Amino acid sequence: MRIHRILLISFLSLLLLATVPIVALSFYASRVALEAEIGKNLKNDAAMLMEQIDMLIFERLQNVHSWSHLDIIQEGRIGDVDKRLAQFLAELEHGYPGVYRSLFYLNKENRIIAADDPALINSFFPTQTDWIQAQVPHGEVFLETLQLQAPYEQADLFIRAPVPDNYAAGNIGQLYGVFDLRQIFRLFDQTSHAESGERFVILLDAEGRTIAASAGARDQKLLLTDTFAGWKLQEQNGIAVHTGKPLTDASVLVGYASSKGYQGYANMGWSLLVIQSTQQAFQPIWALWWLFFSVFIIAGLIASGVAQGVARRIAKPLLDLTVWVRCFQKSSECTSPAVSGAKEVRELSVAFGQLTEDLERSRQQVIHAAKLAVVGEMAAIMAHEVRTPLGILQTTAQMLQWETALSTDGKEMTRLIIEESARLNRLISTLLDCARPRPPNIQAQDLHKIITRVIDLLTTQAQKKTIRIDWLLPDQVAIIECDEELLIQVFLNLILNAIQIVPTGGQVQIRTDCSNKESVKITIEDNGPGIPPENFARLFDPFFTTREGGIGLGLTVTQQIITVHGGHLTANRSDLGGACFTLYLPFFQEHKLC
Repeated sequence: MRIHRILLISFLSLLLLATVPIVALSFYASRVALEAEIGKNLKNDAAMLMEQIDMLIFERLQNVHSWSHLDIIQEGRIGDVDKRLAQFLAELEHGYPGVYRSLFYLNKENRIIAADDPALINSFFPTQTDWIQAQVPHGEVFLETLQLQAPYEQADLFIRAPVPDNYAAGNIGQLYGVFDLRQIFRLFDQTSHAESGERFVILLDAEGRTIAASAGARDQKLLLTDTFAGWKLQEQNGIAVHTGKPLTDASVLVGYASSKGYQGYANMGWSLLVIQSTQQAFQPIWALWWLFFSVFIIAGLIASGVAQGVARRIAKPLLDLTVWVRCFQKSSECTSPAVSGAKEVRELSVAFGQLTEDLERSRQQVIHAAKLAVVGEMAAIMAHEVRTPLGILQTTAQMLQWETALSTDGKEMTRLIIEESARLNRLISTLLDCARPRPPNIQAQDLHKIITRVIDLLTTQAQKKTIRIDWLLPDQVAIIECDEELLIQVFLNLILNAIQIVPTGGQVQIRTDCSNKESVKITIEDNGPGIPPENFARLFDPFFTTREGGIGLGLTVTQQIITVHGGHLTANRSDLGGACFTLYLPFFQEHKLC
């Protein structure tokens, strides 16, 4: 075999041995990483969409239930002779454009007495079988069996709430709200055309039937079928891989989320799937594969040229040596040729070194490209998006209050809007503080003065409930390094919680102990109902609360502040019979934060 052929085979063999394992491992690692990241995003998208659906459906159920208890609905008792109820329903429907297709009141004889559409009045309405009985605050609402027909130009969800008799026992009729499911269809269609590629969104009921879907699934007439019933629980972590049929011929990644209800209400057992084709999801990987293949072909061509050149450079000295040997056989006076083998070997070493550097550079480029291919995790910043419309709502209500022609009911409604807007704004601020707590401004402060200031702020609230606050203050001054505003927030949260939970005439006791040279101990206890043992483990979890109207972030923020000060907070049962919170704060901070 000729030298140039041997070198060519050797060069190509070395190229294959060096690059193929790296390419295969890099391709596999990139695919696994991308699959995990896309699966996580699908799961997060499914959870976010499910929360939106929970909130949307809860609002519709709560609307119908609340309206069914209004005094004006009692007009149906006398057949809505003055058409006030029909006018009221029409105003409600106009107030929710695109949400309700119809609102009407049905008497006991299944005849429509009042409706937003005058054409429906006095017509007979055959009631359907109840599909779901949903719990809402202070009552229950019924969803009737879905009737969906392709191509789903009309998709109605009948929501029914019994109208109680305000003057006797029982009900006097039923209030119906016909919710347009196409609102959910449009939401799914928007989600299905994400930047990461087209997706399928499927909403399933408790029996696994498809009750809403994005356009791709609707076009295949899959609504009210159980095609996806077996997809949702195969993977407990919310991510699964399926064959994709009948949606697509390729396999698919599935993100799964189940309904948790909205604030503990209207949990109907629904679940949601966000589906994306692996062929589409892995397009960056396949693009990387073709790029790598192209690089390999170019490298092979370059290697072939180098092998030919090297073979020629090696063959010439060998030919010279052959001529010299033949000449030497004839004559010993033949001068030895100037063999440059050592130089060629050095050049060959340099070439191999350069090839090794090129391969290492290619490997680094593959790793970098794989990192760039991974889609970043979605962050929920809804709190910032809510503040602007909330401020507009509050300002508008304040301007309405200045209207001299505003009725008493109108003034009361604007007052409620302003108060609830302020409460929502405080809730958003609390959420932001919990999500991104500011670094403390550490300075030397008198702890007893901070607690005294907090007690002064809460004295009025304590006096309203005739609650006695006992402040057991030691003689020595407790100077600690801390952020005064943050500690005021801590003691406000803990003492205010105690005042709110303690019954009228109760007692709240505050003690400090400076006997330890490293830290000061503060105890806040009361004689209230105390903390149930089963709640201790979840006491500092975000959004965990047992108090009506609470949001469950106070103790979470409090613990964050104590932790950032290098201390710790515990909860136990008080000797007084209620709850006892114990704080340990160091006198000095190891790292002062500006």
